[in-house]
Amino acid sequence: MSAFQPFSASTSTPESRAQALRLVRAMMGKTLGYFEDREDAQLKQIRTHLLDLADSKLPLLQSQNLRTAAVLLDRQATTFKRLYREALQQCLQEEVQAVWPEMEKLGAKPAPASDHALDGMTLSLIDVDEVHRILLLDRVAQQFNTRYESTLSPLTQKLGALFGNESPTLSSNPFRPGVLLGAFMRAWDKGEFEPQATEHLVQALEPGHTMDLAPLYTDLGATLTQAGIQAQTVHRIRKSVSSAYAPLTGSAPLGDASQSSQVPLQSAPAPLTQHAALAPAGAEPARSAWSALAPAGQQIATQVKAFLQRLGVGAAPGNVGTAGASAGHGGAGNAYAGAATAAGGAARLYDGDTNGTEHGYANTLQPAGNMVPADPALLNYLGQMQANAGPNASRFQFLQPQDSPHGHHNVLRQIREQDAIRQAPELDRGTVDALAEVFDYVFADQAIPMQMKVVIGRLQIPVLRAAMMDRDFFLSSEHPARKLVDTLASSSVAWTPEKGEEDPLYQRIEHTVQRVLHEFEDDLTLFSLLLAEFTEYLFESEQQAQQQIEPVANQERDQEALNAALAHADEIVHARISALPDSLPLVPFLKPFLTTEWRQVIAAAWMLEDSEPGRWNAALQTMDQLIWSTQPKTTSEERKALVGVLPELVRVLNVELDAIEWYGDPRATFTRRLIGTHMLAIRMKAPPPIDTQSAALEESAGDAAMEALDQRRATQLTVHDPAAMDDFDASAQLLTRGVWFEVAEPDLPSHRCRLSWVSPMRTRFLFTNREGFDAFVRNEREVAAMLRNGALRMLEQAPIVERALNRLLADNETELRLQA
Repeated sequence: MSAFQPFSASTSTPESRAQALRLVRAMMGKTLGYFEDREDAQLKQIRTHLLDLADSKLPLLQSQNLRTAAVLLDRQATTFKRLYREALQQCLQEEVQAVWPEMEKLGAKPAPASDHALDGMTLSLIDVDEVHRILLLDRVAQQFNTRYESTLSPLTQKLGALFGNESPTLSSNPFRPGVLLGAFMRAWDKGEFEPQATEHLVQALEPGHTMDLAPLYTDLGATLTQAGIQAQTVHRIRKSVSSAYAPLTGSAPLGDASQSSQVPLQSAPAPLTQHAALAPAGAEPARSAWSALAPAGQQIATQVKAFLQRLGVGAAPGNVGTAGASAGHGGAGNAYAGAATAAGGAARLYDGDTNGTEHGYANTLQPAGNMVPADPALLNYLGQMQANAGPNASRFQFLQPQDSPHGHHNVLRQIREQDAIRQAPELDRGTVDALAEVFDYVFADQAIPMQMKVVIGRLQIPVLRAAMMDRDFFLSSEHPARKLVDTLASSSVAWTPEKGEEDPLYQRIEHTVQRVLHEFEDDLTLFSLLLAEFTEYLFESEQQAQQQIEPVANQERDQEALNAALAHADEIVHARISALPDSLPLVPFLKPFLTTEWRQVIAAAWMLEDSEPGRWNAALQTMDQLIWSTQPKTTSEERKALVGVLPELVRVLNVELDAIEWYGDPRATFTRRLIGTHMLAIRMKAPPPIDTQSAALEESAGDAAMEALDQRRATQLTVHDPAAMDDFDASAQLLTRGVWFEVAEPDLPSHRCRLSWVSPMRTRFLFTNREGFDAFVRNEREVAAMLRNGALRMLEQAPIVERALNRLLADNETELRLQA
């Protein structure tokens, strides 16, 4: 008998919803794990295929785009893999919620307003590019659907049974190839690697040159089968309804019409921070980085915003200008590839007349043919400042931080009053002010330790020179100097003053900054070289930390798998006992045995099914035989059948009980009671009379065992009940490894930790320090509680230059700056 009650609007219960929730989350975890284990091999397959296609007889533009995509997937592999993992999780959540709105609390965004991506739109509102993308994905997905039809079709039918869908189609399968391909496309778009290559890249995706999805679909189907869910094909004639988009069955949920079964593929605007979506509604707002700024400079900020907007920062792709190679001072223009296309082409600016503008900027910044190089006299002045500034450089005494109580100060704010800056062209003065605002944000960011702000602040002059040599600093996150600042700032949150300045991370950051100060002249390649060296250091440090984390993670992973198996065994045992007719109740002495010892046997069989096929079914069959063997045998045929099955039943019982190491008096007592029951069943033609002397004890023990079973199941329902979750629970569900937190628990000093590992089913969160030590583990509900009471506070870790620019360009920057 199936242990699962299919979910539907008419028959759903808290138990069925909770079990469906567990199953879906387990399937999502399997899918994410399957892709993560094969991501390197898949990227290699795709890159090889793209290069092979590029070498074939294709149109020149298509060949160039495919070759560019292959190169970027190689050079930016780490970034793309991270974006792909995030996009895949988001796409799965959206699709599952669209099929089953009960999954909203899992963290997916609300589904769009109709059953089709284009339903409800008037022609005037349709985004032609979006339609083209949807059709492109659908076209590419067709060959995958055909390739994996043999495994996809059974999975779709079983998912239909799980969600109570009487007529499931491929579009209602959240794990269909189209969703997985959509995640790939979304990751490529989010990374802004090369928008012009998107269509040709997606068209090149073929089943024979990507990872094999058949094992995944087989595994997902087996997961549902083990839970007692079988594919059911129902044929029925339906009465037509008036609306072409009305539900076809009466079992369709009666909810808001805005709930959809399909999520259109679209690129949502990037949030200001990597985890901006995790801030629960009503939570105490984090103290703004702008709140630490002095109230002066509002007029400058307004001018900077206008300057950045004219430069093209924040403009939609295609509205900024034409793509082209950056031209700058010396050889800096060719120091890196691809930056000029980051915002649809870097803005090409003419120099404007500076007469009478003081520190304002005349409206002469326009997209044009060639970028005007920086003023050589100003670059020379800044170069001398970079080389000679110090305690003994009287010419630049205004650079010394004697007036700063924190040891760091904004050099760029001070130099804007110098004659060399006041007399510079408008474009250069705008660059000084814009970068000053960026470093104001760096200095105000409370996630960066004070000592690190001093070190990173020394980069102000060389970064200013780099931004003047290549104006794409504000337009492209791939600008070498900008990437270095972003990386140093994000890495600095892992350092704490307690570690001291002899700490390897502090030493490495300071060494990197000193090399910039001493070696940078006019070649931006230096920033790329230092970034590569620093990234390699971070990678080696991460590898060392993983050696400390891995044993703990393996232990927690095994415990999670065991707990999941035990919870599933509870459902199986409960379903089997509940299914017994009133005329044949379970004998009392079997209740403790089935809910305790045999529960462990079932859980072990669940965990070992992959390595020992058939063990799971054997454990369930043995339980059924055991229950049957203790029921009254009133005919000779029943008694004869019992005699025939007893030898093998006893042998299997002994083997399984030995495997779970159940020995001693409890096992001996159970064995004697079982033998006595069997002997009575064989010798008597009618059920034995109730033994009033022992019946009360057995009945009491049986009731206690069933009560314990019900309590365990109720706990599982509470943990997984979407209705019991709030925004903090949803936030905890979206956390990913690598996020840094400030921990402030009562009676303990505040400290920082990193989420170093998340278990496959997200029931275990392992936090450590940078080296992988000081580990502690919390479950999802405990993490949500810590977020709720403020004991755990997430640190800002999105690229800091992007955050600063986003904040500068915000319409309500005045309010943002003044908020506490």
